[in-house]
Amino acid sequence: MKLKHFVIVGLLSFWPGTVFSGPADYAGAFDVDLQQKLPPFSELQKKYAAEAEDYDKGYDYGWNIGTVFNEVFKNTITAYGKREARIAPKNEEAVLNMLAALPEQYYQYIGPYLHQVPGMSEKVLNLPGIKETKNKFPTRLAPQVKDIKNLEFLSPAFYFLLMPEAWPYNIDLKEYPLPEPVKAKAMHNPRFFETVEKIVPMKDFGPDAPAEKKLGRSDLRTPNPSKTSLLTAADVKAFINTLDKVNAFGNQPGRRLSLFAAGTLIDLWESEQGSKLPINRVKDLVNPCQRLAQRIRFLGWENEFQMLIGSEGFNLESWAYTCDKALKAYRVSRMSTAALKNIKLYQSRYYEREVNKQTPYNAKLHFATSAAVLEMYQAPLSDVLEVRKHRGELYDKLLETDNYLLVVPVSNFN
Repeated sequence: MKLKHFVIVGLLSFWPGTVFSGPADYAGAFDVDLQQKLPPFSELQKKYAAEAEDYDKGYDYGWNIGTVFNEVFKNTITAYGKREARIAPKNEEAVLNMLAALPEQYYQYIGPYLHQVPGMSEKVLNLPGIKETKNKFPTRLAPQVKDIKNLEFLSPAFYFLLMPEAWPYNIDLKEYPLPEPVKAKAMHNPRFFETVEKIVPMKDFGPDAPAEKKLGRSDLRTPNPSKTSLLTAADVKAFINTLDKVNAFGNQPGRRLSLFAAGTLIDLWESEQGSKLPINRVKDLVNPCQRLAQRIRFLGWENEFQMLIGSEGFNLESWAYTCDKALKAYRVSRMSTAALKNIKLYQSRYYEREVNKQTPYNAKLHFATSAAVLEMYQAPLSDVLEVRKHRGELYDKLLETDNYLLVVPVSNFN
């Protein structure tokens, strides 16, 4: 099984598409259709593994090449050498996009290494700023390395360690005094609190007050959960109860690798169908559980997974919907002030002018990621209040798995 081939293809493939002007253009792009009919796993595996090969060498091993030269290969390379049109090397566009997003002052740390990479694209090597770094030693060095003898003999592959920014001691971490509490301008009105005491007697809410048991909506499970139904605290508790079994399911030998490979195949196939997203993997940030359920069904593991979550009254789809809604509400309930400010800036389209100065692919990727972050924090107030009742327990469970649900990240950006 050539897992490595289509895994590499999935990580390094950049698919062309429509140019987008902002996060709003990605509305609906993160929806997951659990009823979608996907080609068989073996069919996509065979297809993309074959595409990962650069060309057919005509032999399997270097010690069994044979004695007859491949006439078709000879004609191919002869014709290519006589062509004026240049065929872009694999991943050339990806390297150019990464360099375009990098400030030129950092070219001196990566340019010398690029000039030593076998088969590196000439278009990359002749890029202004990169071309001048050939066989050049960086001039902007971190104070920690300036006095090292024979530093000029360091391999260009390690030039990035010479950057001042690579050393945390060079980062100025400013400490700000804690804000002092602001005193109220007006004293409290005693008559107001006397009135409150009459309406809400303190004795009914003291530590020794008898607990009044009432069965409310929070104590009941939601029948047939869907994408749009609201959560209850009982739903959240039932989902938390499945996490240990789900993690044990993924810890079986080879499971995580198969899930990752399945996700890569689905991403490639969806891209061919005309996905709005430059990289479908960002769907995992928005709806990690539905994406996981999609992979489980794709691999034919649904019945086995159903045996694990069925004890809490879930099927695969209802578990995925409950899980995603619980995680979104959980993120909102733990949102920091910094995260809230960034989300408001995304919503106000504050960054669009600067982002549009980047290459079209980098701008598209930035807008898609921004739209994903906005979707990650979309949760009804009711769901947030219900999740808060079990937030501590959910936090502990996610902490045990480093904020991953098998191979899908579920952490927040706080």
